[in-house]
Amino acid sequence: MKLLVKLLDKVIYKLNYSKLNISKTVLFNFRTMPFKTAVKLPVFLYGKVDIYLLKGEIEFSGCKVNRGMIRMGMNKDYLGTVKGASLIVLAPHSKITFTGNSEFSSNFLIRTGENAKLKIGKGTFFGSSIKIVCIKKISIGNFTQIAFESQVIDSDFHFTYDLKKQELKPREKEIIIGNYNWIGNRSVIYKGTKTNNYTIIASSSLVNKNYLKSENKYLVLAGQPAKIVAEDIRRIYPLKLEEKLFQLSSNNFGGLPNELSNEIIESFN
Repeated sequence: MKLLVKLLDKVIYKLNYSKLNISKTVLFNFRTMPFKTAVKLPVFLYGKVDIYLLKGEIEFSGCKVNRGMIRMGMNKDYLGTVKGASLIVLAPHSKITFTGNSEFSSNFLIRTGENAKLKIGKGTFFGSSIKIVCIKKISIGNFTQIAFESQVIDSDFHFTYDLKKQELKPREKEIIIGNYNWIGNRSVIYKGTKTNNYTIIASSSLVNKNYLKSENKYLVLAGQPAKIVAEDIRRIYPLKLEEKLFQLSSNNFGGLPNELSNEIIESFN
C-alpha cells in the first residue's frame, strides 16, 4: 500500500510539474544568443511556450554563464495551472540582460518593444502568470521576488493629450525596481515606478510613482495608487531563519527569544 501511495505521488508530481521543452529551449537559445553562449543552453524553457517573435537579444553581464541558470515556465509556486501556455515576444533590436540566476514560474509572459532594454537581476523569482511588458526600459534588482499574477508594464500603449497644458503625455516611462523588493500577488508596477532597495509592496497594489525621493528606508507600499503605509519594515530572507519562525506559535510573534532576535538583526547586516 505504501509503495502504491509513493507511485501515485510521483505521478501527481510529474503531472503538476512542467517538463523541459527541449525544442523551444534549443530554438530560444540559438536564436537570441551568440553561438558560444547558446551552446551552453543557459536558458531552459518548460511546459507549453508560444514564441511569436525572436528578433531580440539575450545577454549575460557580470556573471558566469551556466547551463539552465535561467529557468522559465516551471511550476515552482504551485499557484497557477501548468496547462496554459507561456508567451515570449522579443521585438527587433530589443535586449534582455541577466546578471545571474533567475526563475519564472508557469504561464509567464515577456514582451519587449523595438530597441527596448530589460534588465533582470540575479536571484530573482517571478510567480505564476507574471507579465513583463518592456516597451522602453525596465530594471529589476537582485533578489527581488514578484508574486503570482502581477504585472510590470512601462507603457500606456496608446497616446493621451493634456487639454489644459496642450501637450502630449509621455506614453512610456522607465521602471526601476530595487534590490530585495518583495512584491505581492496581483500587483501592477506601472510606468514611472522607481523603488528603493528592500521595498515591500502589498498585494493588489497599483504602483506608479518615484519612491526614490523618499528619505525613509525599508518602505511598505499599498493601495491604488500605492502610498507609503509603513516604514522600517524588512522581510526576513534567510530560509533557515524562516524555518525557525515557522516553528513558533502565533502567540510568540510579539516577543522573540533574545538569541533569535539577535540572529534576525545580524542577518540584516
